[in-house]
Amino acid sequence: MATGDALVLDKKQIAKRIERELLKIGFEPVLIEWSGSSGRPIIRLRIDWVTLGSSNMGVTIEDCAKASRYLEECLEQEEVLPENYVLEVSSPGVERPLVRPKDWERFVGEPVVVQTHSQSEWKKSRFEGRLLKVGGGIDSSQSAEILLKDGTMLNVQLCDVEKANIMYEW
Repeated sequence: MATGDALVLDKKQIAKRIERELLKIGFEPVLIEWSGSSGRPIIRLRIDWVTLGSSNMGVTIEDCAKASRYLEECLEQEEVLPENYVLEVSSPGVERPLVRPKDWERFVGEPVVVQTHSQSEWKKSRFEGRLLKVGGGIDSSQSAEILLKDGTMLNVQLCDVEKANIMYEW
């Protein structure tokens, strides 16, 4: 972990390990965020069930504690992190981030907020609307069709999305 490149490589490997281990206990990572320093990294992890059952229950505090204990044991056995790392595990929340193409597919029909990287094609870069359809290939050419509140149909490439999440309607 001496150089920046090695640290990035380690983060990717650790993220893959976290995903593999979570799958073993029925969860998947929604988002993995890193902060802190190489000597005291902080891993913020949002988890969700791999498949939602008919009860459609979200992730509970007990689920987060179970995942945290399990991951800490796995990560400490491999000694891939410094001794004083911090692991924070939480639910994705009601305004769940849409990160991977499968997240987008799972939430077709839901209201979303989308922030794009650039404003070149549109007059603005933040949009609110209902996610109607996800299509295209498995790669970055996949796109989402969103019906905006003013009735405009927006087709956005997922590779142009900086940030997106479910918009909770209060």
